[in-house]
Amino acid sequence: MHDFIKTIINDALFKKATDIHFILDDQTCVIKMRINESLENYKMIELNIYQKLILFIKYKSNMNLNTSKSPQSSAMTIDGYRVRVSTLPSGNFESIVLRVNNNKFSDKIADLLLFSEQEKIFFNSLTQNSGLILITGPTGSGKTTLTYSILNYLKQQGLSIVTIEDPVERYEQGLVQLQINESAGVNYEVGVKEILRHDPDVIFIGEIRDVNTARSAIRSSLTGHLVISTLHANDCLKAIYRFLEFGLPILDLEQTLLLVTNQRLTTLAESKKIVLEYLTYDKVLQALTFIKTGNPFTYKRIDDYLTDLDHYKVIKR
Repeated sequence: MHDFIKTIINDALFKKATDIHFILDDQTCVIKMRINESLENYKMIELNIYQKLILFIKYKSNMNLNTSKSPQSSAMTIDGYRVRVSTLPSGNFESIVLRVNNNKFSDKIADLLLFSEQEKIFFNSLTQNSGLILITGPTGSGKTTLTYSILNYLKQQGLSIVTIEDPVERYEQGLVQLQINESAGVNYEVGVKEILRHDPDVIFIGEIRDVNTARSAIRSSLTGHLVISTLHANDCLKAIYRFLEFGLPILDLEQTLLLVTNQRLTTLAESKKIVLEYLTYDKVLQALTFIKTGNPFTYKRIDDYLTDLDHYKVIKR
C-alpha cells in the first residue's frame, strides 16, 4: 500500500493537483484529482483495494482505525511530503480526500506574490512585538504557503516561534509545533494557554474557526506577543465582520489588528501566484470607524488588481 499511495501522490505532484478524491459506488472507487479547480479522472480501483488503502492512510495519519461513522482529519508524511487527510462517513463506506501542497515554501515572500512589491506591506507588521496579523481567503488560495514563508522569514530573524495547528501542515526545523489532539484535551484554546508559558516571540494559530480561538488570538496579542493566524473569508472587510460576529469588542480589534490580508491564487504559464488585497493598521482603523459610524470607506480590492493582467499571462483567476 505504501508504494501505491506514494505513486498516487507523486502523480498528483507531477500533474500539479491540489486534492485527491476517492469517490465510491457499490463495486469500485474512482480516484479523481483536482487540477486548476476541475476534478479530473485519474484511475479506478476495486473496492477491496480501497478498503485496504483507507486503513493504511488512517494508520499513517494516526487516525482512529476503529472509527468509521465520524469525520476525522489529520495529516501524514509520504516520501517526504506532508499530506492532509480528511475522512467523512458516506453510506456504508468512508469517503477520503487528500490535500497535496504543491507550492514550495520560500524565505522570500515576494516570490509568492503576483505583485512582488506587496512584500513590503508585511515587513512593518512583522517588526512589531505584539499584535495580530490575519491572513484570509477561501480554501485553496495559498494561505498555508504564504504563512509558512512568513514564519521562515521570522525564524531567520532569531525569534522564538511556536505554532498550534490542526493538523501540522509541514514540520519545520527551528519551529516548536503543537498538534491539536482533541482526544487528549488539546484544542486551540488549551493549546494557546500552554504556548504562552513557553515564552514565544511569535505565535501561529493555524486557523480561527470559532469564538474561543478568536478570543485566544486577541488575548495573546494583547499580552505582548506577535500572533499570526488564518481565517476563511472572501475579503478583508468580511474578515473583520467575522471577528465582530464572534462578539469581540471593537476596542480590542483597534488595539490588536496590525494587518488583514485576503488572497486568491492565479495560474500563470509556469507557476501560481498570490493576488493580495490588504488593510494595513491605518486602514483597519478606518474600516472599524466605517463599521461604527458608516463614514465612507474604500480600499483596493482583489478585483481591482485583476482588472488588467494581460501583462502577466494569467491563464486562470
